[in-house]
Amino acid sequence: MKTLTLLCLFVLPGMLATDALAEETRVTVRVLANDAKLIGDVAGGCAITIRDAASGAILASGQQTGGTGDTDRIIREPWQRGDQRFDTEGAAGWTTTLDLDQPTRVLVEARGPQGFANSAYSASRELLLLPGQHVEGNGVVLTLQGLIVNLQEPDPEDGLSSGETITIEAGVKLLCTCPIEADSLWPAADYKVTAILLENGEPVASTVLEITDRTNTFSGSIEVPVVAEEQTRIFELRINAANEAVGNYGSDATVFRVSG
Repeated sequence: MKTLTLLCLFVLPGMLATDALAEETRVTVRVLANDAKLIGDVAGGCAITIRDAASGAILASGQQTGGTGDTDRIIREPWQRGDQRFDTEGAAGWTTTLDLDQPTRVLVEARGPQGFANSAYSASRELLLLPGQHVEGNGVVLTLQGLIVNLQEPDPEDGLSSGETITIEAGVKLLCTCPIEADSLWPAADYKVTAILLENGEPVASTVLEITDRTNTFSGSIEVPVVAEEQTRIFELRINAANEAVGNYGSDATVFRVSG
């Protein structure tokens, strides 16, 4: 009994000392679309996780919410060191508080946009946090690179007919869903959007899609190959979108069965 009492006297003070050393450390994370703005509510936000870099244990997780940020500060104005261009009213971000008792390496991970699962991408960054030393303002900024692409027309349920010329419409968006238009901060001329019809992985027809009068919408036409009577062939209609200058790419594919 005496031995147990002495052990408690030695162990408990040490445990209490560790608790007493723990300090609240606030961390703000912001997720940015490459060549564009913050990924906010309109795109479904981003899932964020902070892990202990050594053990992989999850220290905190949550969801980036808010708006896409101030267009002038993020896009139009020249960037200068120290600018708080993402820390503006209503701008998307996520803030958590960690209890740290020693310098800790963490891995900050983000995946999104959550509203477009087929076009979601991931990014991560490792950094050192010190107890009580907050990372706020712009915060830890992670950039996701890519484009949201989805086939809008033809509808897969309608199918395709042998030998017909079909109209193709595709939605192409930045990950923040900022507007791609003929005359905008993200001009349609910067994007090459192509529709490719494939059979057994081999292209059988292709066409370039052009911007329409609708934001983020490209259109064109393509001819479906003639299918012999009493035969069925399977085609894949693939939409590829690219802004090579900034390295943003996206793709979507849908399968169609065509009978003769």
